[in-house]
Amino acid sequence: MLHISVSSHRKFEIACDLLGVEAHFSNFERMLEDLPALKVSRVWGPHQYRIGYGANFAGVYQVDLFSDIQARFDAAAHVLAVSPLRGLPAVTAQVTLRSLTGQGGYASRLVFHAQKDCTVADYDLTITADIPKPVRLNLVPDSVARTVVQAIVQRRVQEITDLFIVRTMSRFAS
Repeated sequence: MLHISVSSHRKFEIACDLLGVEAHFSNFERMLEDLPALKVSRVWGPHQYRIGYGANFAGVYQVDLFSDIQARFDAAAHVLAVSPLRGLPAVTAQVTLRSLTGQGGYASRLVFHAQKDCTVADYDLTITADIPKPVRLNLVPDSVARTVVQAIVQRRVQEITDLFIVRTMSRFAS
């Protein structure tokens, strides 16, 4: 098994007051509209989901990770926190010549601060996983295989974060 851990931290301004921003983000499912790379594959209960996200390397190798999460909006602290949901059956890890599927951990924190006529958002995202070694990398040391897979997932996390920010800013610009 290879352990990967990737993260992203971004700060950006939203052209809307704090109340308007919080009205939108107090509902995690609405936030998902701006995160099209994340797909809900199962709803476990109120604010509890299994989400899936993927990365593709050079159009040749697909990495799909699933995470069980719970979302909570704290109005007093102006925070939307998404944390791992424990105790559920994991997705069965699978590895083929062209793909890898596994269970990972997903956590994010979106903190809002009022600033004049806009809202500043601090966004942190972390993905962790213990996944099987890809078949095509069986002949390379685990440390090299981990670096390759982690780089693929890190690039995808940056793409997800960039798209989320662009879509969020666009939503509130109009």
